[in-house]
Amino acid sequence: MKPVNFSFEHARQKALALLKDRKKTLHLLDTATRRISGGVTPIESKGLTGKLQAALRMVRSSVRREYRDIPWQSLVLITAGVVYFVSPADALPDFIPLLGFTDDAAILGAILASISGDLERFIEWEKTQAEGNASITISSTVIEPDSDNDKR
Repeated sequence: MKPVNFSFEHARQKALALLKDRKKTLHLLDTATRRISGGVTPIESKGLTGKLQAALRMVRSSVRREYRDIPWQSLVLITAGVVYFVSPADALPDFIPLLGFTDDAAILGAILASISGDLERFIEWEKTQAEGNASITISSTVIEPDSDNDKR
């Protein structure tokens, strides 16, 4: 069994390489999103799913150059956590019943706690984007003919 520090350092190195390739990074995010929605894991039972989904959206928005207010260290840390999460060969392999995702939940929980301020700023940015898009939407109103006017 590999120690967690060694496994996470490997994930961090891989994250640094991945962040240089937008397509590979987006593929990693898609894989993590599918994995999160795949069933009940300690990630979900620890209440991390919502925060992890927001972190994935934050990285995706950053990679697409839509959101630029994320520190490089946070971007690398989240991406490394995602690499660790999707990797079948981490400190406790995920196929081990009950224990396999426990190290993933611990690592992701620590990462999400350390970037909570960045995540809150991103969520606020997302809200302003949604509000901005809502105010741009043009409403089309259909005016029904007045029955009194039809008789004239």
